[in-house]
Amino acid sequence: MLGQSGRPRLTRAGVCAILVGAAVALMAPAWAETPSEAAASDVRILIDISGSMRDTDPQNRRTPAINLLIDAIPGDATAGIWSFGRYVNLLVPHDPVNAQWRAQARTRVAELRAIAQRTNLGAALDDAAYDFGFSTYSPPTDVILITDGQVDIAPNSDVNRVERDRILDTVIPRFAAAGARIHTLALGSAADAGLLEQMANQTGGVFAEVQQPSEMQSFIIRVLNSVRPGNELPFDGREFRVDAQVTELTALVMHDDGQVELRQPNGTLNSVSSPGSQRWQAGQGYTLISIDTPPAGRWEVLGDINDDSSIQVVSDVNLYWTQPSGSVVLQDQPLILELGVADASGDVVPDALINVMTPTLRINGSQVDGLRWDGRQLRAQVPNTYADADIQLEVTLDGGTFQRQIRKTVVNRPALLSELLVTDAGIQWRLYPADRGLMFEQVSLQAMIEGPVTQNQGFQTHASGYFYMNLPADLPEGDYRLTLTGDADVNERRVSQFGVAPIDLSLPLPADWPRILNPEAMPAEPTMMPEPEPEADFVKEPMPEFEELSVQTPVSIDQPDAEPVSEPLPQSDPTPWLRYLLLSVPGLLILLAFFLVYRRLDRRSKGETEDLLAEDRGLADVGMNELNDLELSADLDDPSLDSGVGDGRDGQADEQDAPVVDDVFEDDVPEPSPPERTEAPRVSMEDSLDTRALDEDVWGELDSEPDPLDDLDAGDDDDLFDISNLEDGLSDLENLNLDEDDPFSDDNDDPPSR
Repeated sequence: MLGQSGRPRLTRAGVCAILVGAAVALMAPAWAETPSEAAASDVRILIDISGSMRDTDPQNRRTPAINLLIDAIPGDATAGIWSFGRYVNLLVPHDPVNAQWRAQARTRVAELRAIAQRTNLGAALDDAAYDFGFSTYSPPTDVILITDGQVDIAPNSDVNRVERDRILDTVIPRFAAAGARIHTLALGSAADAGLLEQMANQTGGVFAEVQQPSEMQSFIIRVLNSVRPGNELPFDGREFRVDAQVTELTALVMHDDGQVELRQPNGTLNSVSSPGSQRWQAGQGYTLISIDTPPAGRWEVLGDINDDSSIQVVSDVNLYWTQPSGSVVLQDQPLILELGVADASGDVVPDALINVMTPTLRINGSQVDGLRWDGRQLRAQVPNTYADADIQLEVTLDGGTFQRQIRKTVVNRPALLSELLVTDAGIQWRLYPADRGLMFEQVSLQAMIEGPVTQNQGFQTHASGYFYMNLPADLPEGDYRLTLTGDADVNERRVSQFGVAPIDLSLPLPADWPRILNPEAMPAEPTMMPEPEPEADFVKEPMPEFEELSVQTPVSIDQPDAEPVSEPLPQSDPTPWLRYLLLSVPGLLILLAFFLVYRRLDRRSKGETEDLLAEDRGLADVGMNELNDLELSADLDDPSLDSGVGDGRDGQADEQDAPVVDDVFEDDVPEPSPPERTEAPRVSMEDSLDTRALDEDVWGELDSEPDPLDDLDAGDDDDLFDISNLEDGLSDLENLNLDEDDPFSDDNDDPPSR
C-alpha cells in the first residue's frame, strides 16, 4: 500500500512477513556479513522528543518498539541512546550492553516526554558520531533515528535550509566514510521523508515511512533484520524442529495478549514465570526466549501466536548475504542475488555437505526458480517486475536432517530520486542517486521546461554527489511541466530511463506552498506540511544560562494537555571533568605565557630605571669629586694673586707674572687627568670627613655659621640645607677683578676698570 507521498506504507498486516526471522537479527553472532569477519554490534539510538510528538504519538507507542530493540541487542554489543529536540541529551551512556545497561535504558526511555521546542537533526547526528575520529573506533555502526519532523533549528526558513544542506553535503558523507549505517523512520506525513530517505540510502541503512505509531515495532524488526540477518528454523506458527548442529536458539514470539509457553521435546513446559535454565524477556506484544544448547527434536509454542514470530539459531551451518549488499535495488533492473554458506568459524562447509543441501527462493511469498549452486556460492538473476515497494527475499536450505532459512527486505526504487525545494531565492530541482553503490559517469541530464516558455536547462553535479538545476527566475506566470531527459553511465551501463516522474506546477507558487516536496507523488493541490509554531520576531538566542541545565519535572503521561515547562538540556557526560580539563589546558597555558612575558617586561623596565638612577648618581659623584679636588685655600693664599690684584687696581700690570700664549700651550705640559669616580658622601660617613681645615683656612671669613654636620646629632635638619653663608662668600668673590690677568684681553696694558 502506498502512502500519500508515493512511498510504500508499512501497515501492521503488511509487515507481518518481515518479522519472521528478523526480530532477533541483532542477536546473531559475528556472521552478519560473514561468520568470521563481522565485528560486535554498535547500536546508537536517536529519539525525537519535540513537542509535535505529543500529537504524532499520543499513546507513546514508540516505547514498546524501543524496548524490543533494547532487548534484542546482543550481550557483546555497545549501545547508547540520545534524545533530541532543540538540544541533544545523552539519555543512556554509550557503554557495553549488560543487564544493568538494559535496566537503565528501559527506565530512561519510559520517562521520555515530548517537551522539546525544535528538531535539531544535525546536532543529534553529530553527537552520535563523536568517536568517528578515535583510534578505538571500528565499523560497522548502526544509528537508528526516529523522528516526525523536519530540520528546525530557527524560525528563519533559510537558516533551516542551510542546516539541511549541511546534513546532506557533510554529515551523511561522514557517516558513509566511517562505515556507519543510518536507519531512519519518518513518523507521519509532516516528516522530511526526502532527507531521511537519503540518510538511509547513502549509508546503506533502512528507511520506512509510517502513518501510525503502532507500525513502529515493524520498523524496528526490519532494522534488526538488515543489521544482523540471522539464520532461522522454519516455523509454521505452532512447532519447529531443532537438529543436533544447533548450539544456540533464540525465539521471538509475537502475540497480542495472553501468556506464551514453550514445550520441550521431553514434554517440559517453560514460561516467563518458570523459565528454568532458559532466558525469558516479556514485552508489550512480544516474548523473547534464549536457549543455550537446546535439545534436538520437536518443540512446540503454546498461546495466541501471530504469524510473524520467528526462531533464530546459531549452528555449524549458516547462510549469509553478499548481494544485494544494501537495502535498495534498482527498479527495472534485474535482481542479482548471491549467498554464501559457512560454518560457525567462518570456514566454507565441505563439498559433501553442499551437495546434499537443496536451495529454495521465495520473493514476496511466492517460489521463484533460478537459484543454483555456483561452486560454493548460491546465485540467481531474476527479472525485476515488482512495483516500487518493499521486496521480501527468503532463501531456505534443506539438508535432509536439518533446515536453515535466511530473509532480507529491500526497497525497489528508481536509479534517481527526485525532490523539489522552494526557497526565497527560487525553485531548485534535485536528483539523488538511489543507492551509494551507484557510480554515475558521463552524465548528461537536462530538464525540459514546457509551458508559456519552452526551453531546456542542464543539471549540474554537486560535490556531495547529487544533481541540481535552478528554475529561471524570469519565467512568466502560467502552468509548467518539468521533465527529465538525457542519459548517463550507471555502474558502467548506459541508462536513459531513470524512473523520475514529471513535475507539474503553476507560477507564481502559492504563498502557503510546502517548502520541500516529493515530486514523484505531488498532488494537484499540495498537502500542507505543518509549519513550526509562530514565534516573535527572530532574535539571536543567548547562550544558555546555568538555570537551564537543571532537570525539569516531566509531564505525566496521563495529562496530555499539560503544558511543558521546558526542554531537558543535555545531561552531564559520564566523565565531564576530564573533558573540561582538556578544554581548559590551552587557556591556562596562554595565561601562563602572558604572565611570564609580563614578568620579563616588568623586570626589564625596573633594570632600566635602576641604570638611569645609577647614571644620575654617577654624575653627582663626578661633580662632588671635582669640587673636593679644588685647592681653594692655596689659590687664595698665593702672594702673586694678591700682588696682581693690587697692581691691577693701580693700573700697573706686572709683565713678568703675566702669562703668555706659548706658556699656556706648551707641548710638554701634561693634560690634567680626569677626576677619579668616587662615591658621593653620605650621612653615615660624616665621621670620616674632616672639614675643620677648610673651615679655618678657606671658609673662615666666609662662613660665620657653624658646620651643619656638627649639629646633626642635635637633630637640626633645617641647618643642614641652609646656604645663606654661601651667598655672603660669593659676594666677596664678585669684587675680585680677574680680567687683568687674562692673557686674551684686547688691551692687556690697559684693562678696563670694573
